[in-house]
Amino acid sequence: MQVLDDITELNLAVELLRRKARVSIVHHETGVSRPKLRILYRELHGRGAPSGQLSAIGGATIQTRLQQVHAGLFAALYEHYAGPAISRQLDIRAVIAAHDFYVSLVLQEPLVDFNGAWVIARDLRVGMSELRSCDVCEVRYLISSESRLAPTCPFCVLHARRGGLGEPRLVLPAVLAQPLDDTDTAALSRG
Repeated sequence: MQVLDDITELNLAVELLRRKARVSIVHHETGVSRPKLRILYRELHGRGAPSGQLSAIGGATIQTRLQQVHAGLFAALYEHYAGPAISRQLDIRAVIAAHDFYVSLVLQEPLVDFNGAWVIARDLRVGMSELRSCDVCEVRYLISSESRLAPTCPFCVLHARRGGLGEPRLVLPAVLAQPLDDTDTAALSRG
């Protein structure tokens, strides 16, 4: 079984390196040696792996409300994939699934790279970050104990900055408020 375990770890390492995960993260998650990971990174990307410290505190890297929105979107997706174990252990497969889905949803360059996603997942596990629900707009958002931003809803702040009048309520159009049936689901997957 040792050979199969080694192959599984190496496959996971390649998955992570394809997403440009830092060597330190990949080593932590797989146990594959750092020199071997550096060689793999060079083979996959045609250049050496980036060096330097990984952010010790994820919340400190969230500098703007827009970054907070993106970090919150990833965190909500990660919470969905990781389930109730989110505060007990970091689930690297859930980080991969949530980050891949996050990247597919954003229409611009993602503001949360894979390394940032891993740091957010780690901070959720250790309690340095948490998802809260806004009493005003009813949307879940991410806060961090180490962020320079006030622990308020970024959606409401951005709504007010852009001249939004009144409270930003989450009101779905009548079409989306109805449950989807199989024909709606098939149409959405095609479009």
